[in-house]
Amino acid sequence: MPTLLVVGGGHASLPLLAHAHALADDAGAAVTLVSDQPELWYSGMTPEWLGGVYTRADVTVPLGPICERQGVRFVQARAVALDRDAREVALDDGRRVGYDLVAFDIGALNPGRDDADHAVRTKPLWRIAELGRFLDKTAADGDARCLVVVGGGAAGTETALNVTARPGLGGLSVTVVEPGDRLCPELPARVGDWAAETLRQRGATVRLGTRAQGTDPEGVRLDGETLPADAVLWATGSVGPPLFVEAGLTVTDRGFARVDRGLRSVDDGRVFVAGDSASVAGHEDLARIGVHAVKQGPVLRENVDQALRALAAGQDPAAVPLRPFRPYPVSPLLVSTGGPSAWWVAGPVAVRAHAVLRLKHAVDRRWIDRYRDGASYDGRWDARAASGHR
Repeated sequence: MPTLLVVGGGHASLPLLAHAHALADDAGAAVTLVSDQPELWYSGMTPEWLGGVYTRADVTVPLGPICERQGVRFVQARAVALDRDAREVALDDGRRVGYDLVAFDIGALNPGRDDADHAVRTKPLWRIAELGRFLDKTAADGDARCLVVVGGGAAGTETALNVTARPGLGGLSVTVVEPGDRLCPELPARVGDWAAETLRQRGATVRLGTRAQGTDPEGVRLDGETLPADAVLWATGSVGPPLFVEAGLTVTDRGFARVDRGLRSVDDGRVFVAGDSASVAGHEDLARIGVHAVKQGPVLRENVDQALRALAAGQDPAAVPLRPFRPYPVSPLLVSTGGPSAWWVAGPVAVRAHAVLRLKHAVDRRWIDRYRDGASYDGRWDARAASGHR
C-alpha cells in the first residue's frame, strides 16, 4: 500500500484531501496530512473579514473534519525538513513522517521578514488573525490607534481598503507605505489610481516612493524617520520557504521549487509542489495569488492519483505522463473595496461595478462551500452590498 504525505492544507491541496477516499480505492493509498494549522484561511475572503463583512468561521475551512470524512490521518505540526533519501519529512516536534509520495502546498513567506519582528505578516496568511484581534480591540474601546500597511501591492491595498471601510473604527488611522510610484504596481494603472483616491477619501494616508527599513516597538523605520504605529501589516510580496533549498531541490532565485507542468519536482518524481511555493515550467512569472493555486488543485489531485497508481503497480512515478497545469490565459482578479462595488481586473482591463461585488461573493462562496460541509453564513456580506456602505 503506497503512502501519500500531504504537507500543508492550502488552496491547492484541498481537492486532494477531499478525494482521499478515492485515492485509497483507486491506488490503495494511505494518506496523511501534516499541517501546523487546524484550518485554511481562504485568501479570497479574508480582506472582507477584516472589514467586518464576514465572520472568521465564514472565511476558514477546518481541516480536521475533511480528514475525518476522508480517512486521512491528520498530524498537526510544522514540517521543517525533507529527507529525500530516507523519504521522510521531519517535524518541529522531533517526529519524522515517512512517505512513498509527498505533495507540498505550504505557501510562501514575506521577504524582509527578519526586519519585521513586530509586524503581522500576510504570508503565511493565518497570521492575519493577529490583525483581526487588533481591529476588534480598537472597535471595542474606541481608542485612537495607528495601523501602517507596508507594501501597496494588491494584497496590502485590498486589506487597507476593507479596513478603512469597517464600521466602528473611527479612532483608527491607516497609512500605506509603498516604494513604487503608485499602488498596485502589478495591476493596470487605473486600479492604483482608484485605490489611492478611495483610501484618501476615507482619511487614510498613502506614502508612495517610500521604502520601509523594518519595524521596532515604536513603529516602522523609514529612511531618516520612524513612522509611529500600534500595528503593522507586512505585505511585501513572496519568497519561497527554505525547506526546498535545504532538501537539495532546484529552486528559483526567490526560493520557489521548480516543478514541471504536472507539478512534479524537476529533481524527484516522488515530490510534488503546488501553490505559492511552486514555480511551474513555462509559467514561471505567474503572480502569487489564490486564483492560480485554486486552479492547480484539480491538476494536483489527478496527477498524484496517477503517480500513486504507478507506485501500486511497481512502476516509477517519475515516468508517468501527467496532466499539464494550464493557467488562465488572462488571470482574472476580483478586488473588494469595502464598499458596494468591487474591481474586476484581467490583463490591461479593469472594471469597477456593484455587479462585480455580487459576482465576487458568489464565486468565493461557491468555492469555499465545497469544503465547509454545509456551514452557513450570517448574511452580512449581501447586506453590505445592498446598503451602499462605504
